[in-house]
Amino acid sequence: MSDAPLDAGAVATDLALASGTMSRLLGQAAGQGRSVTAWRVLSSLDRLGAQRVGDLAIEQRVAQPTMTGLIIRLENDHMVQREPDPKDGRASLVSLTGTGREEIHGYRQRAINVLLGGMDEFSDAEQQALARVVPLMLRINDRIAADLDG
Repeated sequence: MSDAPLDAGAVATDLALASGTMSRLLGQAAGQGRSVTAWRVLSSLDRLGAQRVGDLAIEQRVAQPTMTGLIIRLENDHMVQREPDPKDGRASLVSLTGTGREEIHGYRQRAINVLLGGMDEFSDAEQQALARVVPLMLRINDRIAADLDG
């Protein structure tokens, strides 16, 4: 163990770069040509249920017309469906279809398989070290999400 003070800025930089690279690589490996935003939308619908197009646009930080175009493409691919919002007749709710649910679960499994392949030569101690980091990363994610939600 080193007695040198921890450089939290360097740790944050390394973590941001490593997690961003991993996210990009997993998206490329598992995505089968669909955009990262499309997979994030499908994942959000799977986790949270039906949502308005405008809410999806805000969540993904894209313009509403951009999200509308993506939803139309996903609808044409039978991944999502739109239904009138019972609370507001002018709006519609987007939800996953059975095909969309199967696709997002397949995407996640492909990503897991890629991760397993990347870890297969790690020692037990290295895999245990990774396991200890996961709860910390989840706490960071929760904190950042709470700050963004204001």
